[in-house]
Amino acid sequence: MAGYDTAGTIQAVGPGALSEFGENPNFWIRYLSPSPAADCVNSSASGAVNECIGLWNYSTSHSLGVISAPTQSHLSGSSSQGQADAQQYMASLLYVYDNVSPLQYPTNGVLYCWLDQEASTSLSAGYWTGWATYVHNYAGQTYSALYCDPDAAPPNCSVIDNYNGTSSVCNAVWSNEPEYTSSCAGGLASPPAWAAESCSSVPTRLWQYVEQGVCGYSADVDLDAGAPGYNYANYCFYLSSKP
Repeated sequence: MAGYDTAGTIQAVGPGALSEFGENPNFWIRYLSPSPAADCVNSSASGAVNECIGLWNYSTSHSLGVISAPTQSHLSGSSSQGQADAQQYMASLLYVYDNVSPLQYPTNGVLYCWLDQEASTSLSAGYWTGWATYVHNYAGQTYSALYCDPDAAPPNCSVIDNYNGTSSVCNAVWSNEPEYTSSCAGGLASPPAWAAESCSSVPTRLWQYVEQGVCGYSADVDLDAGAPGYNYANYCFYLSSKP
């Protein structure tokens, strides 16, 4: 099942995506602080509610995934820097949850909280330890996970593969490679056969297979698909009713 991630508001980009792709996505993924495009979600109660109204209107499962994209230079820093960024992330997550009354944790008790590591960014063991441990211990339902290019040169897989069975475990990878730039395999309704890059010890559960602005698409969304037999919406917040 496929869905969207976007730095724009769901209210703003949803109609264009629906018009272009012809159907609502199974999930949306939005940025929370610290991130460059987070203010519309977690800077005000009305912003959070409006985003979730968009989620209700433009999603089949009314499911909301969350990601944080800190200043990328932070990711090569210390454990204390990782903890500080995670604290801000969890505070913004709680703010949205508290201000949208029908927003619910997943029924399976597992909410993946993604950290955005871009391909040119190096991830240090110290930063990951501070970040992931704080997320892991925060609410009992928040699970640390990493958006990355598994085959990129800077450390990513080599860091997260070392923590299985600890509080700094990485529970899932969201791979941003390979991305299609032509012959985009049917867009949202018919994603390509699963071909996501992967790490050796952490399962790849989500794949960003098309970025906005390629393949003739104009909607301000990226296209994502869950691994075979894996419904990513089950690991997201969901709305029990319209806000």
